[in-house]
Amino acid sequence: MISEVNRMNLFRSVCVLTTLLYVFLSFMPCPAIAAPPRSGKKATTSREPKTTTPVAVRGGTRESRTTVANSTARSASTTIAEEIKRADTQAVVTLSKLAVVVNLSGELSERGDGMRLLVQRPKSLKDLLDLFRRLREDRNVKTVVVRLSALDAGLGTVQELRQAISELRQRGKRTIALLEDESQPAYLVASACEEIVIPPSSIVALVGIRADAYFFRSLLAKLGVHADIVHIGEYKSYGEMFTEDDFTTPARENLTAIVEDAYAQLCEMIATSRKLDRKTVETLIDRGPLTAYEALQAKLVDRVAYANEVQRQLEAAEMSVISDSDYARDSKDKPEDLNLLALLSMLAKPQPSERESKYPQVALLFAVGPIVMESSGGLDLSSQEEIPAEDYLNLLDELAKDPKIKGVILRVNSPGGSAMASDLIFQKLTELAKRKPLITSMGDVAASGGYYIAMAGSKIIANPASVTGSIGVVGGKLNLAGAYDKLGIRKTTIARGRFSALFSETSDFSPEERAIVEKLMRHTYDEFVTKAAHQRRMSWEQIEKVARGKVWTGAQAKEVGLVDELGGMSRAIAEMKSQLGLKPEDKISLVAYPKELTLFDLLQKAVGGSAITASWLPTDFSAAWIGAFGIPKPVLTLTQTCFRLLTREKVAMLLPYALVLE
Repeated sequence: MISEVNRMNLFRSVCVLTTLLYVFLSFMPCPAIAAPPRSGKKATTSREPKTTTPVAVRGGTRESRTTVANSTARSASTTIAEEIKRADTQAVVTLSKLAVVVNLSGELSERGDGMRLLVQRPKSLKDLLDLFRRLREDRNVKTVVVRLSALDAGLGTVQELRQAISELRQRGKRTIALLEDESQPAYLVASACEEIVIPPSSIVALVGIRADAYFFRSLLAKLGVHADIVHIGEYKSYGEMFTEDDFTTPARENLTAIVEDAYAQLCEMIATSRKLDRKTVETLIDRGPLTAYEALQAKLVDRVAYANEVQRQLEAAEMSVISDSDYARDSKDKPEDLNLLALLSMLAKPQPSERESKYPQVALLFAVGPIVMESSGGLDLSSQEEIPAEDYLNLLDELAKDPKIKGVILRVNSPGGSAMASDLIFQKLTELAKRKPLITSMGDVAASGGYYIAMAGSKIIANPASVTGSIGVVGGKLNLAGAYDKLGIRKTTIARGRFSALFSETSDFSPEERAIVEKLMRHTYDEFVTKAAHQRRMSWEQIEKVARGKVWTGAQAKEVGLVDELGGMSRAIAEMKSQLGLKPEDKISLVAYPKELTLFDLLQKAVGGSAITASWLPTDFSAAWIGAFGIPKPVLTLTQTCFRLLTREKVAMLLPYALVLE
């Protein structure tokens, strides 16, 4: 038999050899692959000379990059550095009337999934906001076509995209939405455009909004597992998924208020964009999904047509229609294919703060996912998003000391997590804020521990639909004694110390133990409220009144003083310029942190990473086993996070649910 360590060493060796083999094969000459014809033009045949003409692309199109990569193998006299330089300085052919098609599809993460070895890197919200900003400032772009297909986004993300489209329209750009998606997030984004086009076969499914919660008490009982949970704050419903079969009265009250406010925002967005009154929108939602022609009659869309009809219309107006990938001017930093040039570029890619810029540099620090003390470790090419305190503390020290970084925008999209990790990151953020401007921008959710770190900013900016607050604390453990009995496992313990079994997994808390746990959690809660009161310049009593684990939308949070302004990333950037003493029209250079992994980072992670990762934890196995019942991904992720925190942390701060917008 192969030991676990030897098995992991063998796995890492195979990963390294596979990567090196891929690099070697990239040097070998291969026949060029013709790109699909655009705009109905005839494709180049194999007998015709193959040339590439980059159109409105700085850094070259995908075809031009393929030619550059192949020339490396053909010309031994050309150095690798020269090839990279050539790809980065391709000529730009500027067209005076551009129509750019922006494709919005799939699940949008905050900043993307890092490096994908075998598939194209999906767009992130950051990518899209950067793209919309470039389109807004480009005088040659006259029309922006937003093509929506299978979009998966939260209400806060939808509001960010709507704001970006609104800013396009304010600059005089014509905006057209091609709605090839039946989801509400897609329609809400489309409605921000001045014209919505929908194919005859599609529907408009405006059905409202809901919040789902799954309760596992009965399931755990069948498995012989009992959850012993202690929480501070009557609205802090984290843990109730394991101890209850339905909402408690405070949890139902709080969640109902959240859903009502989110629904009101949904209706208001549609009513404002489509110039309808609120009552009409509610009536349309209660009618259920509408066919394309019913939606046209209800004034929810402007035209029923196919995408090629829209393209022909634009071309008839003498416009050059190009895709967003061809337009992207910084494609040299985001290679679409893992060819030799892409690998070499990543090897030589500078650290974020090493890049020279003539504009003031501002760090865009992403804090996405559950907050934990330490990272999972191991070779994880999927780049699961989390906020490990041990990594962020070092990173914040670097940002504070880096003279090139003039300010920091903290982008939070986190339901919380470890109480200790949240406090350590908060403390380091407050130290940084004494040296440089620190602005907080909230994504879809910045609640509990997510709000803890967010409140370090001198100004907190949230989308109206951001889910925030949840100032409360919860802790506990899972009693697996019944499960051990069912499995035939016998546990014998030899202990010394009065409270040695305090966090034993085979017993509930005794009354004395529970009193100790409650004392510790009350101390953590009081610290949370005290620091929130100091940061928000409010009294302890004022904060405690809106705390108690209660959750708020961004709009509600502004009313009670938990956030300063409503808006997205663009508003945070404007505030940063103001604090740096810059004019609104002045430019800054945003540098994203944590930095994306280079190939060297991945190889080092493969060779030196931890052999046993979080995915090997028994609690995570339990969460994955629960997933076999077909529970939706967000709920499975929440369940897995709950199991993980109950195993690794004594006290946690976590939001127990998410809004569902389908």
